[in-house]
Parts: sequence; C-alpha cells; structure tokens
Amino acid sequence: MRLQFLGGTETVTGSMHLIEANGCRAIRDVGLFQGRRVESNERNRERSADPDTIQHVILSHAHIDHCGRLPWWVAQGYKGPIHATSPTAALTPIMLRDSAHIQESDAEYLNQKANRKGEPPVVPLYTKADAERAIRLLKPHEYHTRIELAPGFAFTHLDAGHILGSALTVFELSEGGRTARVGYAVDLGRFNLPLIRDPEYMEPVDVLVMESTYGNRRHDDAAHAEEQLLGITKRTLERGGKVLIPSFALERAQEIVYHLNSLIINGRLPRVPIYLDSPMANAVTEVFNKSREYLDEESRRLYASLGCLTCPDWVFPSISVNDSKAITASNKPCIVIAASGMCEHGRILHHLKHGIENERNSVVLVGYQASYTLGRRLQEGETKVRIFGDWFTRRAEVAKLEAFSAHADVDDLARYAQKAKPSKIYLVHGESEQREALAERLRSEGHANVFLPKKGDEVIL
Repeated sequence: MRLQFLGGTETVTGSMHLIEANGCRAIRDVGLFQGRRVESNERNRERSADPDTIQHVILSHAHIDHCGRLPWWVAQGYKGPIHATSPTAALTPIMLRDSAHIQESDAEYLNQKANRKGEPPVVPLYTKADAERAIRLLKPHEYHTRIELAPGFAFTHLDAGHILGSALTVFELSEGGRTARVGYAVDLGRFNLPLIRDPEYMEPVDVLVMESTYGNRRHDDAAHAEEQLLGITKRTLERGGKVLIPSFALERAQEIVYHLNSLIINGRLPRVPIYLDSPMANAVTEVFNKSREYLDEESRRLYASLGCLTCPDWVFPSISVNDSKAITASNKPCIVIAASGMCEHGRILHHLKHGIENERNSVVLVGYQASYTLGRRLQEGETKVRIFGDWFTRRAEVAKLEAFSAHADVDDLARYAQKAKPSKIYLVHGESEQREALAERLRSEGHANVFLPKKGDEVIL
C-alpha cells in the first residue's frame, strides 16, 4: 500500500495523487498546472505515471487545476472510468470543452507568429476531440456511497463544501493483513458559504492529506462577504460608474449573482442591470439551477422566491460576442461579472481595456490572484497595466474583498485536522510559506508527524 505525490505539492495547481493497494492503482485528480507559459507547457506534458498502469481516476471536483489535464491523460492512453459526484460529472464537460477551446485557440495564435519566424509549429496540449473522449469516461456517484474498486480498495466521497459537487475522499485500503484509512481534504471549503452545503468531517483516519492554500492566513468572516460587496457596489453606482467583477466561471460567479440578487430583493441595492458576461458561467449556472438538492437550505429559499439565479428581470446572461460588445460600449451604470477571475484571458479583458481608465468605475477582485497575473498587479496597486499589448493608466478604484474565498483558512484547516485524528499528516496544495506555517501550527497543537512532500515523493503505508 502506498501513496505518491505527483502534482500540486509545492504549488496550488496541477493536483495529482497516486493511491495503490492490493494491485489496484488509482489517481486522484489529473489537474492542469497553471503559471508561466513555458513552465506550464513542460509540466503539463510530463508523464509522471503511465496511464496504461492505472485502473481508475477519482475526480474531486470540476476546477481546472484538478480536472484540466484529463483530456491529455486520455490521449496518452488512459481508458478507465473517471469517478465523480453527480454535480461534478455535470460540470466537468463544461470546463473541459472550454479548456480544449483555449488550448486550440492559443496554439493557433502562437503558430501565426511561429510561421512568420520559421519556428516549429506549436501543438496544443489537447484537442476538443480529446476532451470529448475524456467526458465519455465520467462515471457519476452520490455522496456517502462506498465504491469498491477492487478487493482491498474502496473509497467514499464526502461533501467538501468548496464548490458544487466538490468531494473529500476517504480511502479504505487493505493488503497482507494490514489496513489503512487515508483521507484527502484537497480542496477543503469553508463553513457558511452561500449556495453550497458546509464541509463534512470525516471519521478518524490513519493518514490525512490536506491542502494548505491559506496555511498562514485567516479570512474575513464569510458572513461579511455580502456587506463588502454592497459597500463597493453602492459607492460605484452612486458616482455613475460600472462595477467590473473578474470572476471564476464556476462557483464564484454564481455566488456573486446570489449575493447581488439578495441585496436587490431586500431593497439594499437599486435594480441596475447585472450582466453575467460569460458563456461558460451561464452554462454552469444552468447546472446549479438543476442541482437544487445539493444546495443549502438558505439557497433553496432564495430559489423559491426568484425561480432561478438568472430569472430576475435585472439579470442578463450574455452569450454572444455582440452582447458583450454592447455592454462594453454602454456608459450606463451597471454590474458586469466576467471571466477570467485573475484577468488573464476572457471577456473581462475587453471590459477592463475600455473601463480601467475611468475613475467612476471599480474593479472588484473576489478571488485568489496568482503571482504574475494582471489581477495580482491590480491587487498590488499598480497604476500602469498592460492589456492586449497596450499600456493603460489605471484610474478605476480597485477593491479586494477578503471575505470571498472557497478555501479553508488556517483555523479551519487546524480544526479539520483535530477532528480527523490522523497519526500522520501530509500537506499539499500550497506555496512553501503557507505549508511551512501550517505545519508549525499543527505541530504546536500536538500533531507530531506532519510532512511536506515534494513532487514525486512516495509513502509506504
């Protein structure tokens, strides 16, 4: 029985873990590594395990840093099932088709330059056809259902409270008369988030593999998120500006629409147009509308009064490019929610290009902004920013709302470790500073065996 850490150890992207017992080999997550272009391309093409030797993939949730390399994995020869919760099995096709489109579009754009310079052609990491092959392998399961993959190898999914359909995984392994319970809390959500249910605690495990994204930080209370959003939105609308919200298309966009609808129906915001300017976010929202049994009680009450997240007459899902251009061209006060969440690509760049130099407008950051992204530069207060190759002077107000996060903070993680009662803890999914700080916190609270694995490290159980 062994575990191996194949990705997402000293970073927050590219999650990939090998679990092996009694001759059965399974991979938990096959995530896309995201970062600088050259490094990302190299790491995403690494065969850290041979797909022909893997019988099962177990997918935790539909975020691209956990599922985004599945088409490449299938193109390399993987033919087994991809186990996921029912909502994840509904959301993953949306994410993979969009990712494949980006892979092909980026390659086409880069090849225009390569052709002019006489350089070798750029090959996309995977194609839309590869994505479709991966989608056909998805096998949905419900939470709390014990799935036996082979004698001595079973797993159960619990609600992670991170995004719709996200799962914590408990593996029950046995071989040669020995047994081990191994829990994966990657990614672990927060309590009291809107829409989705709270994370579930797992019964005591022998080994806990846990994320450390915010291993040395405390979030603002999730209950303050709506008030923070109200403050910047109201201030911007009063001066006649646009509220530009870069957002991840999965979960965060729906969360923002939920809060804005709540503020409007309670009379705290005027009924200004809310544009959900992202075809992918609109497709994801439809999955939310069809998955009410997986939402929390408060969300179901709001659904009952509104019909659905985008049903109110002040919410406008914009699908076409012309819709998006019309929003950009208008000078009327409004709220625009558009991907991508870190301002690296997508329609938000067009809105920023036309609105970032207007002091009446605001840019509201509601998610994690990775190093070297435009979102991080805005967060850090830079006034000269580059968009589509041109330089702009940032005059719009920039606000970072700290109550918005779908990841557990240091207190949540420490509490979760105490409840799981593991004899060993392995910290992954975090930058070095975060992992080391969380390890120190856990050791101070009585966890003697806390480890910081590197990519490729393996553990014999």
